[in-house]
Amino acid sequence: MGDAINIAGRQRMLSQRITQTYILQGIQPSVEKHRQVFERSMSEFERNLNQLANFKPAAPVTSTLRLVQEEWKGFAEIAREPVSKFNAAELFRRSNTLLPAAHTYVMRLQALANHSSAELVNVSGRQRMLSQRIAKNYVAQYWGVAGSEGTRLLYEDLAEFEQMLSFLLDSQLNTTEITRNLLKTQGHLSYASRGFDGEMQMSESRQIHVITGTTDIMLRNMNVVTGQYAELLNAVEVAAR
Repeated sequence: MGDAINIAGRQRMLSQRITQTYILQGIQPSVEKHRQVFERSMSEFERNLNQLANFKPAAPVTSTLRLVQEEWKGFAEIAREPVSKFNAAELFRRSNTLLPAAHTYVMRLQALANHSSAELVNVSGRQRMLSQRIAKNYVAQYWGVAGSEGTRLLYEDLAEFEQMLSFLLDSQLNTTEITRNLLKTQGHLSYASRGFDGEMQMSESRQIHVITGTTDIMLRNMNVVTGQYAELLNAVEVAAR
């Protein structure tokens, strides 16, 4: 179940990462990395959906997964359209409906697991998503496709990331390695926040590079931590058999 929560949690992150890299292709069309990350993320979302659909212990919450599949279908259709501001604005909107569907499925899996470590897998996995939603909201605001609430959403995500990082750091289940990785992420969050607050003296194109690069490091750190929490949950399940 720990692995399933981890994979389902990645779907939340991927919904934001796909949207971010779609928009980045419009802002910086000559940067091949954006297209590559976009394609990899699209493929992974599809692969994860198939894996979750075949996860037998989650059979009681299959109806919730079907909602994710339906949201994904419409989202993917827009994502495969040529990059434009019009399509980016629609993808941005759909990313904000695919995300809660994916999040609901994670919560149902957490309830099935019924252990405190499952909450840690869920929360740390949500931090992966927030790192990418922060970047998505930033580039969407920059390109003018976020609507009137872009700035508010960005700062709400930054506040939530910081709050949940403190929650994870307070866990009595943390190993030394988990705590070390969480503190690394805290340092990267502080650095990225300086960019949002206008403290970095650099060109806008350079700032995009720094902010998206830093949030990617935050993503990688939290991905490691989520895997570590998933291992804790798997060990509990094995011990209970």
